[in-house]
Amino acid sequence: MPDSFSGTETVRKPSVFHRELRRTQAFQHLISRQVDHEDVVAHVRDDGQLSGRYIFMIVMSCAIATLGLLLSSPAVIIGAMLISPLMGPIMLFGFSLSELKLSFLRKSAVSLVVGVLSALLISILIVKLSPLTDPTPEIVARTRPNFFDLLVAVFSGLAGGYAVIHRKGETIVGVAIATALMPPLAVTGYGIAVGSLAVAGGAFFLFMTNLLAIALSVTVLSRIYGFGDEEAGGKRGYWRSALVVGVFAALSIPLGLALRDIAYEARATVTVRDTILSPFADERARLADLVVTFPREAPVEVVATVRARERVENAEAAIRDLLQERLGRPISVSLYQVMIDEDKALERTELLQLADASIAAPLRAQMARLESVALVREREAEMRQAAPFAVSAADVNADERKAIFFAEPEAGFTIATYRALEQGLARQYGDWSVRIVPPVGELPRISFREGGVELEDGALQTVEDCVWALQRWGATDIAVVGYASTAGELQRFNNQALAYQRAQAVANMLAERGFVARVTGEYRVVNQRQDERQQGYQRFQTVQIRPE
Repeated sequence: MPDSFSGTETVRKPSVFHRELRRTQAFQHLISRQVDHEDVVAHVRDDGQLSGRYIFMIVMSCAIATLGLLLSSPAVIIGAMLISPLMGPIMLFGFSLSELKLSFLRKSAVSLVVGVLSALLISILIVKLSPLTDPTPEIVARTRPNFFDLLVAVFSGLAGGYAVIHRKGETIVGVAIATALMPPLAVTGYGIAVGSLAVAGGAFFLFMTNLLAIALSVTVLSRIYGFGDEEAGGKRGYWRSALVVGVFAALSIPLGLALRDIAYEARATVTVRDTILSPFADERARLADLVVTFPREAPVEVVATVRARERVENAEAAIRDLLQERLGRPISVSLYQVMIDEDKALERTELLQLADASIAAPLRAQMARLESVALVREREAEMRQAAPFAVSAADVNADERKAIFFAEPEAGFTIATYRALEQGLARQYGDWSVRIVPPVGELPRISFREGGVELEDGALQTVEDCVWALQRWGATDIAVVGYASTAGELQRFNNQALAYQRAQAVANMLAERGFVARVTGEYRVVNQRQDERQQGYQRFQTVQIRPE
């Protein structure tokens, strides 16, 4: 308008926001001109439709992924990702939101629903037929999604959208997208097959989170490249942007809370590890084993094994009080103290006496004796190095040809493993008496036939392994606990009596080997139905031996 004083017109300069908006629009127009929109849309439409090949490949991919999860084999799981065809319909879903075409949305939804149902059916079938139903670390890792999983899906979606738009590297990016989707889907089928709603629900939540995050990331990137510009004007564009932001925010809240819980548990575990040895003045005390669990609405459970030369009275109470003060919540502590003797003073004294005596003794005799001692020490060193596992303490006597190794806990090593290693060392050093003391921990469960008191095939070997471990630990007080599942056994036995009969059968075997055990039968223990859904019914058709 004219200026009343100067007679000139005032020129309004654009604000900083408007200048940046114009630059962004210019950049978007520049990069969108480099893309053939019609060709990309046609390719996405053809690749995302339902077909026989799509169903076959998704069934094969989920079958391989399920086997990899049951075997806890990352290599097999990655192999399943290489053939997964999920990228096609997800790209179509994302572009349908960008283009606002209901026909695209309908086709992608049909492809996804049919693919998901097919994958779940093959996963459930494999788990039902498999003798391996215990949850593996690969399965457990996909039952508790967190905010980092959302970020993985977002980055995978952006990479997928870029690859599709530029028609480069689609196969490689498809592997990353399948990695975020197929394993959770297979775990969902596993949870349904074993009757665990917690496992199935957590895995399906992770699957849907990743699916939506990938699709919406594709939508955002396609809009940047100008797809759907002709339909994006006015309120439609604003509502679409608000929808994308709202979905991301809704997904971020529960995943962020889960990540917070995981971070707390990690910090709490470190605090527990740093606190366990506080009551022990012995500098050589070592933490042999530690398990920390965080039950909901219950005290944190800490189970630890400590190796020391002297037993500390009331150590559990002292550790519990320290941890409750540091963590600020109730703590339950179960501490096992294992005594060891690594005192080398006697050996050092003998060597000093030998050196003193050599002054007055004939030189040749003393040299021969020194050579003998050196040979003995060399044999002892050779025997110490022969142990193919981590050793917390060892007692090797070359004169008597005896060796005792106290094994450190090691991933993948079971009671049967340590027993087999002892037998192998005994064969390798036939003139030595070799004993391995395995780490103190939970003994393997002894399996029984469903509904009966007969041992499963191979269970007698498990009994022998347990007897061997009890002998090595010097256990005197033993409890034998029998279990019965809630499924399939009521028709033939009273389950409480069946659990006791199983425990009594194992106790009789232990009695033949010189042990006296306290027998109990547990049926309908706390949370048994929930544990059966998560861990399988077979776990409750067993007997467990517990040293007390």
